[in-house]
Amino acid sequence: MSNKVYLTFLTLLISIFAFAQPMRKSTVKTDTTSFKIQTNYLSNYVYNGRSDSLKAPYFYTTASLNFANGIYANFSLNYLLAPGQSGYDYSELDLGYNYELGEKISGEVYGSKYFYSSASNLLSGNISSDIGFTFNYDLTYLNFHNSFDVFFSNKADMQLVPGLEKEIQISSKQNNTLTITPSIYGSFSSLNFYESTINRRLPGLKNPRIQNQTLGSILSSTTVDNKGFKFLDVELSFPISYDVDRWNISLTPTYAIPFNKVSTTSLNTSTLNGITKTVSINSTPYSENHLANIFFFDFGITYNF
Repeated sequence: MSNKVYLTFLTLLISIFAFAQPMRKSTVKTDTTSFKIQTNYLSNYVYNGRSDSLKAPYFYTTASLNFANGIYANFSLNYLLAPGQSGYDYSELDLGYNYELGEKISGEVYGSKYFYSSASNLLSGNISSDIGFTFNYDLTYLNFHNSFDVFFSNKADMQLVPGLEKEIQISSKQNNTLTITPSIYGSFSSLNFYESTINRRLPGLKNPRIQNQTLGSILSSTTVDNKGFKFLDVELSFPISYDVDRWNISLTPTYAIPFNKVSTTSLNTSTLNGITKTVSINSTPYSENHLANIFFFDFGITYNF
């Protein structure tokens, strides 16, 4: 991406931290216990501005239970719709608490557990669980947000997502509500998830020492070269939500702009007749060497009981 785009976003982030605590908008605490079912279509799975070379569309269903005291529980089932790979891919269980501090401050504290199909090839598929929180500050005309997560896989990952949004509501006499929320988010993350995912996808990892009378044994491993806490992407989104009676219809188009390519090095160690040889190769994927902007959308329908 051009330096101009990068500097523009950096200036935006500085302004966020200078004028208010950043925030991510959380679920509003309700006065009564509520239950809802939501079904969504996601056109492509994108994580930190990255996606697979082949699109990974998903259909997922989420059941949510929200208590009046702020405690909530969500459970979702995610089905991959990619040709030749369609079927159940993973599920997610979330437990959390919505808090409010006065009229301006709100947020969540939560934990998540992920369950994967044995055939799952998800980009973030080595993440087994997550704990995190959001801190939201409402400045009336703009909402500032910040979320912080610790993801657990072979090694823990930290992720920071600051951003801002503006919510615009239009209500009719029938109490139907149209909500439009232009948003901009930035993602900062360590890269352990990427390294563990690449190793999981290596053919030799599930059976890391391949033995053959002719070839001997082969062992392969991949490491990320530029480890650390990195600025990975900017996401511009334009969520549209329409509430009518107990139903909600939503559409969230998103444009992701990736930054800072993740380079990798693979070590292939072979042993034949007692002689070991190690070869180092640059295994950076084509998609990382040629970072491209990604457009995707999420369409959902929700029924509130």
